[in-house]
Amino acid sequence: MIKRWRVAALAGLFGLTGFLILGSGCFTVGRNFVATPVKQIEKGVTTKDDVRKAFGEPFRTGLDDGYESWSYVYNQWTAMTQTRSKDLYIVFNKDETVRTYTYNSNIGE
Repeated sequence: MIKRWRVAALAGLFGLTGFLILGSGCFTVGRNFVATPVKQIEKGVTTKDDVRKAFGEPFRTGLDDGYESWSYVYNQWTAMTQTRSKDLYIVFNKDETVRTYTYNSNIGE
């Protein structure tokens, strides 16, 4: 049987370790991408191949009202700084050109 003081000591140790990891590290979702090509996206003109060349493979794919959609995501959290994030969401027409897109960011580029 483990004595209570050992359990308390272990809980304190893991709590302190967790605090140190969170306090000194960061947590990232997605992959950072260059946003400059967003300005060159044209509805009905820019193709899937153009998007792939500019941004790489999407973080997530899906359907939006029956149209294929791609998402590019970058979110980074740290204990000491403001969350950094940017996302690009693109919906394609059936002919594989851009139907619509949105871009949001709080990162100066």
